[in-house]
Amino acid sequence: MTVAIIANYLGPKLGIGQYIDQLIQPLVKELRSKSVDVLILGSPNAVQQTPSLQRLSDIVRVVPQLDYSPAKRYLWFAARFARYCRQLGIDEVIWLSNPIVMPWHPPTIAVLHDVNEWKAGEKYGSRLKTMLRSFVYLDASLNYAKKIVVVSQATERDLLYFRDKPSLREKIRVIVNGADSQLKGMPAVKIPYPRHPFILSVGRIDPASKRLPEAIRLVAAMRELDTTAWELHLVGGMNASTQESGEAFLETIKPLPWAFYHGHVDDAVLAEWYRHTMAVVFLSDNEGFGFPIAEAASFNRWAIVSHKNAASTEAGSDALITVDAAQPKEAAVQVIRALSQGAPPTVNLQSWTETAADYADEISKLVAANY
Repeated sequence: MTVAIIANYLGPKLGIGQYIDQLIQPLVKELRSKSVDVLILGSPNAVQQTPSLQRLSDIVRVVPQLDYSPAKRYLWFAARFARYCRQLGIDEVIWLSNPIVMPWHPPTIAVLHDVNEWKAGEKYGSRLKTMLRSFVYLDASLNYAKKIVVVSQATERDLLYFRDKPSLREKIRVIVNGADSQLKGMPAVKIPYPRHPFILSVGRIDPASKRLPEAIRLVAAMRELDTTAWELHLVGGMNASTQESGEAFLETIKPLPWAFYHGHVDDAVLAEWYRHTMAVVFLSDNEGFGFPIAEAASFNRWAIVSHKNAASTEAGSDALITVDAAQPKEAAVQVIRALSQGAPPTVNLQSWTETAADYADEISKLVAANY
């Protein structure tokens, strides 16, 4: 019995890339301990940028079709993937992100990180594009996958709000992402250290969904209310769907002498930014999990989050400063008060080893049911 784990993402290694990088090695270890043969099907982009996939190169097959344009990728998986699986002796499939599931594919577990296509009608540029994306990745998975894994209880609530069916409830399993970050073990490196205390923004430069203008207004309000010369430092990349709006946003912050953009950085540099920040700001409302929140908690740093982000508690527990991003002055008062108390309480959240064990259990159950 051979299980194929599909590991793919486009663009820089941001949320999904961090998820795959941290999950894949303990998951393969768990499956091997259960005598399950594992093959990883990785997109060229993911294999190139994900150290964990590179360390497992002996079981990784690079699948260029995973990096095709959306239409070509869909056609290949619709018309040829089942035959590809037969040729490689693949009996089960586990999609770690952006699943494309057909009824004639091998028995499949589909992982859903969020259902934002249902929550924001024009998330991907237009209602038509967003609707097509939701049909390919969400509705098809719900209909054709044998099991649905969601990465947080918040995602499960969202999913059942939009598709509340008894048959679906039986398919869903919540497996919360690990919150222990491998970034903590990274060696110290040199970064352009700020001269003043700073707030850190980590993630895709997507002004609307990540609420980056609100982060700017929050830090501006902190500077007005406090004698501290607060700075805001942003790290993260851009993908094709947000590049235009991201570049426009970065133009607006160039005149601000206290706001700095450092682009996409590698893990060692990112770890150094976490070590030195006073807090991480992550004001997105619609998140399935929120890796910057979990990473901040792992480094014993506060995370400033939106009061609308239902998943934040699962990622950061008590290490949160919850604010209304639309009220920057009130939010600034809350943040300054919390930071004056020192570091947040130490939190005890699920580890990636525990997460991998939960995944392996679900995969083993599917193997047993189809053996």
